[in-house]
Amino acid sequence: ILVADIRRGFTDFDQQMLAFADSVALPIHVLLTKADKLKRGKAATALLQVKKALDGAATVQLFSALNRQGADEARDTLERFLTGERE
Repeated sequence: ILVADIRRGFTDFDQQMLAFADSVALPIHVLLTKADKLKRGKAATALLQVKKALDGAATVQLFSALNRQGADEARDTLERFLTGERE
């Protein structure tokens, strides 16, 4: 699971982690955190941009610890990863 601030985009380190996961065939799921800081439309646009940029290399979702947005989805994804299930 890669945690990235929705307002900042991917850092160089995030890009390195994505490349590493790809090189060793690890599934990766991106949590775009602080989704509560953006209006719904801007958050949806950011999500679509990240999905397009990843081009299927990872799954991605909006997440906010403050209001628990996406907590269930993140938990389900982590459980699938730990049990070896694929979507």
